[in-house]
Amino acid sequence: MKWIKSTRRLNRRMVNNLVLISLLTLLIIFFTAMNPRFFSNRNFINLVRQILPVVLMGCAMTFVINSGAIDLSVGGLMALSAVSFAIFVRSGAGVWVAVLMVCLIGVIVGVVNTFVVHGLKLPPIMATMATWIMCSGLSYIICSSIPVKDPRMKPIFAINSTMFFDKTIPLALFIILVILAVFIFLEKKTPVGKYAISIGGNENAALLCGINVTRMRLIFFTLSGVMAALSGVWQVSRIGAGDPNIGIGMEFAVIAGCILGGVNIKGGDGTIFGMLLGVVILAILTNGMNMMGVNAFYQQVATGIVLLIAVFITFAVPYLRTRFRPAAARS
Repeated sequence: MKWIKSTRRLNRRMVNNLVLISLLTLLIIFFTAMNPRFFSNRNFINLVRQILPVVLMGCAMTFVINSGAIDLSVGGLMALSAVSFAIFVRSGAGVWVAVLMVCLIGVIVGVVNTFVVHGLKLPPIMATMATWIMCSGLSYIICSSIPVKDPRMKPIFAINSTMFFDKTIPLALFIILVILAVFIFLEKKTPVGKYAISIGGNENAALLCGINVTRMRLIFFTLSGVMAALSGVWQVSRIGAGDPNIGIGMEFAVIAGCILGGVNIKGGDGTIFGMLLGVVILAILTNGMNMMGVNAFYQQVATGIVLLIAVFITFAVPYLRTRFRPAAARS
């Protein structure tokens, strides 16, 4: 029976991924037909650099959501990390020392989120909303709302501009591949991914099975904090300054990519690969409409429609399959 349930879940994920891949292919064909410059190496480089922070945070967010929680703090933490990194460098810290220091900030925020959720027993959405607002506010306070610039950050700028293979492949692509490989390994080959699914599926059952839910959530929130901190550093390398506005809306972009990729917002089901497909589809949708000159407000409407369809596929279709399945099959 357990094998049958696992096979059904696998088949549903495969179907979901095939639908997403088909949608991705159609979007590429459509936008290329509308604007030949869409399918160009220059646009490919821009897309890869654009999605890197969303993929980084999406990998950790997949574990968080799979465990039945959510982390809204990533956007505010991303801004705080970007500004803190620039201030650390301006104060005389080495670039790579500053990177480690902002990663420590990410760890601290992850610990705070875990404490508020499991120590104070607040719902994750409220707990992480509070840390999101605090981090965002701190990012404006410590820089007086003025982006922080310093020529000593130059080694970080090189990360964004570094290219390989006759300037056709950006370093960002290799960073994405490495991070994906690490998180897929965690998902498939370690208890981290398996326990996330178990906790999200039934937290009480996970406790009875001996899973330390608090410890695992600490790992998930810490990973999320570190990825958000590194994403903030990446954005500094892109724009050349620690800007407190750097993380506005990023938490929703990350969560939207996860949901579109089939990560169940209620927890217990979702994969890193599905999240990647969701993030890429949203990025291509936005990029393609930008190249077509579509008004930003219409872009929001289109993105909302795509997400609505994704939520329908995620929740309504499995329900309808169960609802109209023959009685013999249900038993």
